[in-house]
Amino acid sequence: MTDGSLIIPNEDFWSRQANAQRFEFDFTPLGIPAHITSNDNAVLQAAQLSAQRYIHMQPTDERAIRIQIAVSEKATHALPHDLSERLAYSGLDDWIALFVDQWGHSFGNLRTREAVVFLSRALADDTRLVSRYFIDHYLLNFILTRWAMLHASCVYDSKARRLIIIVATHNMGKSTTALRLVRGGYQFLADGMAQLKRDKQGLLVGGYPIGEVKLRSDVLKLFPEYRGEEVMLREQSKTIIDLRVAHPRCVIDSLVRPAVVHICALERDAVSHTRIAPLARDEALALFKDNTMFWHDARYLTHNSAVLQHLLHKAKLHRLIIGSDANAIVAAVDQLI
Repeated sequence: MTDGSLIIPNEDFWSRQANAQRFEFDFTPLGIPAHITSNDNAVLQAAQLSAQRYIHMQPTDERAIRIQIAVSEKATHALPHDLSERLAYSGLDDWIALFVDQWGHSFGNLRTREAVVFLSRALADDTRLVSRYFIDHYLLNFILTRWAMLHASCVYDSKARRLIIIVATHNMGKSTTALRLVRGGYQFLADGMAQLKRDKQGLLVGGYPIGEVKLRSDVLKLFPEYRGEEVMLREQSKTIIDLRVAHPRCVIDSLVRPAVVHICALERDAVSHTRIAPLARDEALALFKDNTMFWHDARYLTHNSAVLQHLLHKAKLHRLIIGSDANAIVAAVDQLI
């Protein structure tokens, strides 16, 4: 006979008890409920930092996003200075994964919108890295199963409801041009990603990350009054400027419904003046293909394509050929009606 008491093993081999999710943080990026939990309350500061980069809306009946973060106390080496360059991404069907050597590994499912993140203590203590490279990674991928995306910088003229979407190859000057326009009276919507959705009333556009503009060191010299956080992006050092501090009245933190959209393919010229020229639809389409989300799955690809095709059909298409005179850039864009 037995007394019915449990025989509890001495070792929690899978660390399930140590990783139990006791702390939580909730918010609603673009109206999608996001529930982020952890076994470590301090790491949820990274979730709070991520929340600042998204437009918050009233929750919808969308399937909720769930991200579980487990922090291990097992010893690892100190974080390398080039950790962002060591990030490895992979995927299979609805599964996506992100790894960074001994310091962190994670996986998520696009269909269920669930992700599990395992972090070393050394990585968990770096709030910025956890926020930008792990939490935002899964949040954006899950959000973009429902929203279309275009890599672009966007400014807005609220009086005329004019949206200016600046598209270009990497390092062409999108961020600098957007900042010139903000300093010339426009409102800042996005430097990095335009998030788009079409409903019965037309086009809805939001920006990610809210209020942040990224400048290379050589460009930052043109704006010596700005200060920010230096990060590595695409093996290149950039400084993130928070425009909510520098230009608080110029930052849009909600969706816009523009009356007119101007797509501006950005080009450079050695002369001082800036000029506008026509942009053919097939040229704009080629830019879109280089600057949107890759989907292997027809469910997501069809949705993304339909919104971008609608944008191409409705928008006015231009080549924005910029010169060295900042005032001329603003004057040229002012002429777009």
